Amino acid sequence: MHLSLFENLLWAFGTALKALLCIVVIYRHLYRRLPLFSIYVALLVAEVAVVWSVYRVWGFTSRFAWYTGWCAAGVVLLARGLAVAELCWTSLRNYPAIWSLVRRLLVFVAVVVLSFAATTAYQNKSPVAAFVLTADRGSEISILVVLVALLVVGVRYNVPLGRVERSIVLGIGIYSAFQVVNDSFMGQWMTRYLHWWNSTRVIAFDVALIIWLVPLGKALPPPSNAPALLSERVARYLLRQLLDRMREVTDELKKIGKARK
Repeated sequence: MHLSLFENLLWAFGTALKALLCIVVIYRHLYRRLPLFSIYVALLVAEVAVVWSVYRVWGFTSRFAWYTGWCAAGVVLLARGLAVAELCWTSLRNYPAIWSLVRRLLVFVAVVVLSFAATTAYQNKSPVAAFVLTADRGSEISILVVLVALLVVGVRYNVPLGRVERSIVLGIGIYSAFQVVNDSFMGQWMTRYLHWWNSTRVIAFDVALIIWLVPLGKALPPPSNAPALLSERVARYLLRQLLDRMREVTDELKKIGKARK
Protein backbone atom coordinates (compact mmCIF):
# COMPACT_ATOMS: atom_id res chain seq x y z
CA MET A 1 0.00 0.00 0.00
CA HIS A 2 1.49 3.33 -1.08
CA LEU A 3 0.17 6.57 0.36
CA SER A 4 0.44 9.90 -1.38
CA LEU A 5 2.40 12.77 0.13
CA PHE A 6 -0.85 14.42 1.24
CA GLU A 7 -2.06 11.23 2.93
CA ASN A 8 1.27 10.75 4.71
CA LEU A 9 1.23 14.32 5.97
CA LEU A 10 -2.38 13.92 7.08
CA TRP A 11 -1.55 10.70 8.94
CA ALA A 12 1.43 12.31 10.65
CA PHE A 13 -0.60 15.37 11.66
CA GLY A 14 -3.37 13.21 13.11
CA THR A 15 -0.88 11.08 15.01
CA ALA A 16 0.74 14.20 16.47
CA LEU A 17 -2.67 15.52 17.55
CA LYS A 18 -3.52 12.22 19.28
CA ALA A 19 -0.19 12.17 21.12
CA LEU A 20 -0.57 15.83 22.14
CA LEU A 21 -4.11 15.23 23.40
CA CYS A 22 -2.96 12.24 25.44
CA ILE A 23 -0.18 14.30 27.03
CA VAL A 24 -2.53 17.19 27.83
CA VAL A 25 -5.13 14.83 29.32
CA ILE A 26 -2.48 13.46 31.68
CA TYR A 27 -1.08 16.92 32.45
CA ARG A 28 -4.51 18.36 33.26
CA HIS A 29 -5.48 15.24 35.29
CA LEU A 30 -8.61 14.81 33.18
CA TYR A 31 -8.50 11.09 33.98
CA ARG A 32 -9.76 11.94 37.47
CA ARG A 33 -12.94 13.49 36.09
CA LEU A 34 -13.44 11.46 32.90
CA PRO A 35 -11.49 8.18 33.25
CA LEU A 36 -13.21 6.36 30.38
CA PHE A 37 -12.66 9.23 27.95
CA SER A 38 -9.03 9.37 29.06
CA ILE A 39 -8.67 5.64 28.36
CA TYR A 40 -10.22 6.23 24.94
CA VAL A 41 -7.63 8.91 24.18
CA ALA A 42 -4.81 6.62 25.31
CA LEU A 43 -6.16 3.84 23.10
CA LEU A 44 -6.09 6.18 20.10
CA VAL A 45 -2.33 6.51 20.54
CA ALA A 46 -1.90 2.81 21.30
CA GLU A 47 -3.86 1.89 18.15
CA VAL A 48 -1.52 3.92 15.96
CA ALA A 49 1.58 2.46 17.61
CA VAL A 50 0.41 -1.16 17.48
CA VAL A 51 -0.97 -1.10 13.95
CA TRP A 52 2.05 0.75 12.58
CA SER A 53 4.44 -1.73 14.26
CA VAL A 54 2.53 -4.73 12.91
CA TYR A 55 2.44 -3.26 9.40
CA ARG A 56 6.16 -2.61 9.56
CA VAL A 57 7.10 -6.11 10.75
CA TRP A 58 4.54 -8.37 9.07
CA GLY A 59 3.52 -6.18 6.14
CA PHE A 60 0.28 -4.43 5.33
CA THR A 61 -1.16 -7.34 3.34
CA SER A 62 -0.44 -10.06 5.91
CA ARG A 63 -3.28 -11.92 7.60
CA PHE A 64 -2.00 -10.95 11.04
CA ALA A 65 -1.96 -7.26 10.10
CA TRP A 66 -5.52 -7.58 8.77
CA TYR A 67 -6.82 -9.04 12.04
CA THR A 68 -4.80 -6.58 14.12
CA GLY A 69 -6.24 -3.60 12.28
CA TRP A 70 -9.85 -4.70 12.65
CA CYS A 71 -9.47 -5.80 16.28
CA ALA A 72 -7.79 -2.50 17.18
CA ALA A 73 -10.62 -0.61 15.48
CA GLY A 74 -13.15 -2.65 17.49
CA VAL A 75 -11.44 -1.88 20.79
CA VAL A 76 -11.34 1.86 20.01
CA LEU A 77 -15.00 1.76 18.96
CA LEU A 78 -15.97 0.14 22.26
CA ALA A 79 -13.96 2.75 24.18
CA ARG A 80 -15.71 5.58 22.32
CA GLY A 81 -19.11 4.16 23.19
CA LEU A 82 -18.15 3.89 26.86
CA ALA A 83 -16.82 7.47 26.78
CA VAL A 84 -20.20 8.69 25.50
CA ALA A 85 -21.98 6.77 28.26
CA GLU A 86 -19.60 8.36 30.78
CA LEU A 87 -20.46 11.83 29.46
CA CYS A 88 -24.14 11.11 30.01
CA TRP A 89 -23.51 9.82 33.53
CA THR A 90 -21.24 12.73 34.45
CA SER A 91 -23.79 15.27 33.26
CA LEU A 92 -26.87 13.59 34.75
CA ARG A 93 -25.65 11.75 37.87
CA ASN A 94 -27.09 14.48 40.10
CA TYR A 95 -30.50 13.93 38.51
CA PRO A 96 -31.38 10.26 39.25
CA ALA A 97 -34.77 10.29 37.51
CA ILE A 98 -33.37 11.69 34.23
CA TRP A 99 -30.29 9.46 34.38
CA SER A 100 -32.51 6.40 34.84
CA LEU A 101 -34.25 7.16 31.53
CA VAL A 102 -31.01 7.91 29.68
CA ARG A 103 -29.38 4.76 31.07
CA ARG A 104 -32.21 2.64 29.68
CA LEU A 105 -31.82 4.36 26.32
CA LEU A 106 -28.08 3.61 26.29
CA VAL A 107 -28.62 -0.06 27.16
CA PHE A 108 -31.31 -0.41 24.50
CA VAL A 109 -29.12 1.21 21.83
CA ALA A 110 -26.13 -0.96 22.74
CA VAL A 111 -28.19 -4.17 22.58
CA VAL A 112 -29.70 -3.25 19.19
CA VAL A 113 -26.36 -2.26 17.62
CA LEU A 114 -24.46 -5.30 18.91
CA SER A 115 -27.26 -7.69 17.97
CA PHE A 116 -27.45 -6.33 14.43
CA ALA A 117 -23.65 -6.42 14.10
CA ALA A 118 -23.51 -10.02 15.37
CA THR A 119 -26.23 -11.09 12.92
CA THR A 120 -24.42 -9.43 10.02
CA ALA A 121 -21.09 -10.97 11.04
CA TYR A 122 -22.62 -14.43 11.26
CA GLN A 123 -23.83 -14.19 7.66
CA ASN A 124 -20.53 -12.80 6.33
CA LYS A 125 -17.41 -14.62 5.15
CA SER A 126 -15.25 -12.20 7.15
CA PRO A 127 -17.07 -12.06 10.51
CA VAL A 128 -14.53 -9.90 12.34
CA ALA A 129 -14.48 -7.16 9.71
CA ALA A 130 -18.26 -7.35 9.20
CA PHE A 131 -18.93 -7.10 12.94
CA VAL A 132 -16.66 -4.09 13.48
CA LEU A 133 -17.81 -2.30 10.32
CA THR A 134 -21.52 -2.83 11.07
CA ALA A 135 -21.07 -1.88 14.73
CA ASP A 136 -19.16 1.23 13.69
CA ARG A 137 -21.90 2.41 11.33
CA GLY A 138 -24.63 1.61 13.82
CA SER A 139 -22.80 3.24 16.70
CA GLU A 140 -22.18 6.50 14.82
CA ILE A 141 -25.86 7.21 14.27
CA SER A 142 -26.66 5.94 17.79
CA ILE A 143 -24.02 8.19 19.35
CA LEU A 144 -25.35 11.14 17.39
CA VAL A 145 -28.90 10.46 18.62
CA VAL A 146 -27.74 10.04 22.22
CA LEU A 147 -25.70 13.26 22.18
CA VAL A 148 -28.56 15.24 20.67
CA ALA A 149 -30.87 13.78 23.33
CA LEU A 150 -28.34 14.77 26.01
CA LEU A 151 -28.30 18.36 24.75
CA VAL A 152 -32.12 18.46 24.54
CA VAL A 153 -32.42 17.12 28.10
CA GLY A 154 -29.87 19.69 29.25
CA VAL A 155 -31.86 22.55 27.73
CA ARG A 156 -35.25 21.19 28.80
CA TYR A 157 -34.32 20.50 32.42
CA ASN A 158 -31.61 23.17 32.81
CA VAL A 159 -28.76 20.66 33.17
CA PRO A 160 -25.69 22.58 31.94
CA LEU A 161 -22.61 20.75 30.61
CA GLY A 162 -19.16 21.69 31.82
CA ARG A 163 -16.71 23.43 29.49
CA VAL A 164 -14.66 20.31 28.83
CA GLU A 165 -17.67 18.00 28.60
CA ARG A 166 -19.35 20.38 26.15
CA SER A 167 -16.32 20.38 23.85
CA ILE A 168 -16.11 16.59 23.95
CA VAL A 169 -19.79 16.28 23.07
CA LEU A 170 -19.32 18.78 20.22
CA GLY A 171 -16.25 16.98 18.84
CA ILE A 172 -17.79 13.51 18.94
CA GLY A 173 -21.07 14.89 17.56
CA ILE A 174 -19.39 16.56 14.57
CA TYR A 175 -17.41 13.43 13.71
CA SER A 176 -20.42 11.13 14.11
CA ALA A 177 -22.61 13.44 12.01
CA PHE A 178 -20.04 13.43 9.22
CA GLN A 179 -19.75 9.64 9.39
CA VAL A 180 -23.52 9.19 9.22
CA VAL A 181 -23.80 11.40 6.12
CA ASN A 182 -20.72 9.85 4.54
CA ASP A 183 -21.82 6.24 5.14
CA SER A 184 -25.36 6.96 3.97
CA PHE A 185 -24.75 8.35 0.51
CA MET A 186 -21.96 10.91 0.18
CA GLY A 187 -19.02 8.52 0.48
CA GLN A 188 -19.98 6.32 -2.48
CA TRP A 189 -20.98 9.27 -4.64
CA MET A 190 -17.97 11.50 -3.92
CA THR A 191 -15.34 8.74 -4.20
CA ARG A 192 -16.26 8.29 -7.86
CA TYR A 193 -15.16 11.84 -8.64
CA LEU A 194 -12.59 12.67 -5.97
CA HIS A 195 -10.09 9.92 -5.19
CA TRP A 196 -8.96 11.73 -2.05
CA TRP A 197 -12.46 11.83 -0.53
CA ASN A 198 -11.63 8.93 1.82
CA SER A 199 -9.18 11.24 3.56
CA THR A 200 -12.03 13.49 4.69
CA ARG A 201 -12.86 10.97 7.41
CA VAL A 202 -9.38 11.52 8.85
CA ILE A 203 -9.80 15.29 8.53
CA ALA A 204 -13.15 15.16 10.35
CA PHE A 205 -11.56 13.29 13.25
CA ASP A 206 -8.64 15.73 13.34
CA VAL A 207 -11.19 18.53 13.71
CA ALA A 208 -12.70 16.68 16.68
CA LEU A 209 -9.23 16.30 18.25
CA ILE A 210 -8.62 20.05 17.94
CA ILE A 211 -12.01 20.80 19.52
CA TRP A 212 -11.08 18.56 22.46
CA LEU A 213 -7.69 20.23 22.83
CA VAL A 214 -8.95 23.82 22.96
CA PRO A 215 -10.57 23.80 26.44
CA LEU A 216 -7.67 21.79 27.86
CA GLY A 217 -5.38 24.71 27.14
CA LYS A 218 -6.55 26.14 30.47
CA ALA A 219 -6.75 24.59 33.91
CA LEU A 220 -9.84 22.49 34.44
CA PRO A 221 -12.67 24.32 36.21
CA PRO A 222 -14.13 22.62 39.29
CA PRO A 223 -17.03 20.28 38.47
CA SER A 224 -20.37 22.02 38.77
CA ASN A 225 -22.69 20.84 41.49
CA ALA A 226 -26.37 20.22 40.99
CA PRO A 227 -28.44 23.35 41.61
CA ALA A 228 -30.17 23.27 44.96
CA LEU A 229 -33.91 22.97 44.54
CA LEU A 230 -34.43 24.37 48.05
CA SER A 231 -32.12 26.21 50.36
CA GLU A 232 -30.97 24.33 53.44
CA ARG A 233 -32.86 26.71 55.74
CA VAL A 234 -36.13 26.30 53.86
CA ALA A 235 -35.70 22.54 53.65
CA ARG A 236 -35.19 22.28 57.42
CA TYR A 237 -38.24 24.45 58.09
CA LEU A 238 -40.45 22.38 55.79
CA LEU A 239 -39.18 19.14 57.30
CA ARG A 240 -39.93 20.43 60.81
CA GLN A 241 -43.44 21.44 59.75
CA LEU A 242 -44.00 18.04 58.16
CA LEU A 243 -42.86 16.22 61.30
CA ASP A 244 -45.15 18.38 63.45
CA ARG A 245 -48.12 17.57 61.23
CA MET A 246 -47.25 13.87 61.37
CA ARG A 247 -47.15 13.99 65.16
CA GLU A 248 -50.55 15.71 65.23
CA VAL A 249 -52.02 13.05 62.95
CA THR A 250 -50.49 10.31 65.10
CA ASP A 251 -51.96 11.85 68.27
CA GLU A 252 -55.40 12.12 66.63
CA LEU A 253 -55.25 8.48 65.57
CA LYS A 254 -54.30 7.45 69.10
CA LYS A 255 -57.26 9.39 70.50
CA ILE A 256 -59.61 7.77 68.01
CA GLY A 257 -58.23 4.35 68.90
CA LYS A 258 -58.77 4.92 72.64
CA ALA A 259 -62.29 6.25 72.07
CA ARG A 260 -63.31 3.05 70.29
CA LYS A 261 -62.12 0.82 73.13
